Amino acid sequence: MDTEAILSAALREAGYGPDAIGSALPRILRILEAEDVRIEIGRPLSRKEREYVRLQLELGLGVSEIVAAMKK
Repeated sequence: MDTEAILSAALREAGYGPDAIGSALPRILRILEAEDVRIEIGRPLSRKEREYVRLQLELGLGVSEIVAAMKK
């Protein structure tokens, strides 16, 4: 089972309806991906770096692409 399916099932089990799940799930996944970036970098991110990561995730870049760009 992938992350999205697990989160969706957990939210359904917690009593959330399809509309709430549909609107919350993309944001939850972006938060998890941002945390993956922080873990890959190996240190806390500055406010500017967090904003950069958020924008890159919204544009559809993957964690590995963002990490590679930040390590340059």
